[in-house]
Amino acid sequence: MRFVFALISLCAGLAAQAQTPNNIEAVEYDPDGNRWFVSNGSSLLVTEDQGQTWSFFGEAVASHGMEVMNGALYAIGNNVIRAYDLASAELMGSLVIPGVGFLNGMGNDGAGLLVISDFQGSRIFAVNATNPAEMSYSQLTGNLGEAPNGVVVDTDNNRAIVVCWGNNADILAVDLESGDVSTLVDGSGLGNLDGIDGDGNGQYYVSSWSPTRITRYSEEFSVSETVVTGAAGLSSPADISYALGLDTLGVANSGNDNVTFHGFGDPASNVAETLGFDVRRAGNDMLIDMPVGRMVHLTAFDAAGRMLVQRSEFLPSGQFRWPWPIEGHMTGVVQLRSGGDVKSLR
Repeated sequence: MRFVFALISLCAGLAAQAQTPNNIEAVEYDPDGNRWFVSNGSSLLVTEDQGQTWSFFGEAVASHGMEVMNGALYAIGNNVIRAYDLASAELMGSLVIPGVGFLNGMGNDGAGLLVISDFQGSRIFAVNATNPAEMSYSQLTGNLGEAPNGVVVDTDNNRAIVVCWGNNADILAVDLESGDVSTLVDGSGLGNLDGIDGDGNGQYYVSSWSPTRITRYSEEFSVSETVVTGAAGLSSPADISYALGLDTLGVANSGNDNVTFHGFGDPASNVAETLGFDVRRAGNDMLIDMPVGRMVHLTAFDAAGRMLVQRSEFLPSGQFRWPWPIEGHMTGVVQLRSGGDVKSLR
């Protein structure tokens, strides 16, 4: 009887650790721990294997924007800004800003400053988080006339870049000293911009709901290109995070509660081109094991040999999960090519 009770307790403990993201809005990369955090409604999850498994990050709470800075994870949880120790997940401090409408996006300068958007209040706040136990705030700017969403801090130009919600949404810049607002993109042609992050090379990635895509912009937002579409698993893509060391963008897809990972490294920098890769079916997904970073090209055909889907993406070394591209009621072949290797799955 004692053994049965112990077994039940063990199973309950394992079930508590193995989690599936639900009601997600934001994703954030921790470079020191080489792991990803995702907001989970009333909790906060973490993965060290790019989403194959998730577990609770202590008792932390995150419903919206998150930032890793100076050994702490800062997270917005239902209009409360909390700081958690990255090593222990212990709460280090919290801040409530009176009268806010809906705190949503967050960026940081790496030196103690957080910049946070108030979606409903059409305002931007600056939070001094040099001491997480004694955070303070000031209003950086207000009355934007738009609903500000995702935020990233551009330290080189001493500005916060803010993407906005709505049809043909704008992209704004806010001076971190004066609070002056300028328009970087006056009508992006995209609807409901949600997340933004930079790749460390002067380029910025923006998620939009209409069309469902990730758009990459040049430093001054004068040039743009679509780099990820809905075919890559996007669904109402919300907050995003660019992992500089991996050249990989993590996207929190609020439409399907799935975090997708998209590589943007330079394949020419990888010399081990002859090393093979492995791929196998895993239910409604495919698991791709990459020994080195390389471009992977996918083509799906129906039973009559007609092409259904094409997809190309650079994947760094590691294991990746792609959705099975052929609808469940159809038969066909999926072919993946990387370097000189070709794999086929049915």
